[in-house]
Amino acid sequence: MTKEQWGKVSSRVRTVFNFGIKQAEWLEESKMARLIAAVPFLAGCDKAEETSYTHLSVYIMSIDESAKEIYFHKPEDDGDLFSRLVPISNFKGGDQKIIQCCMDLIALNMISNYNNDAEEDRAIGKYNPVAEGKWSYPELSEKIINNIDENISPEISGYYEIADALRGYWQD
Repeated sequence: MTKEQWGKVSSRVRTVFNFGIKQAEWLEESKMARLIAAVPFLAGCDKAEETSYTHLSVYIMSIDESAKEIYFHKPEDDGDLFSRLVPISNFKGGDQKIIQCCMDLIALNMISNYNNDAEEDRAIGKYNPVAEGKWSYPELSEKIINNIDENISPEISGYYEIADALRGYWQD
């Protein structure tokens, strides 16, 4: 994803979501937002700009206070690690190895977030598959890290790395 491509996609998202200065600054610094937007370009997907814009928009909705509850993990998501990521995993064509590596980075971030928030989520009654013992963080993270290590490229790590994902900040 070139600087121009990011500028075009992010400016449209900022406009549609009516971002103020603080939100626009956050978007420009957000590694997760940039990774999500970059995947279709990195993988050489057909309709990369449209896909990038769509996925970035879904990500923005998933962190907005008025809509984020819709995207919370639910027990029916337990059977598939990538279930919650389906809304940002629709790609037309592209290099599947690159797509999977990027989705693995996003999934590692997600489960690291669950691990970090397990006690707090348990205390407030928010469903969390790690806190509920449905997912084993050590086992899942090890498997995902191995997959990422086998497939990550300098182009991908220029956007996001394993260390970023392990911090578990979804709004990074």
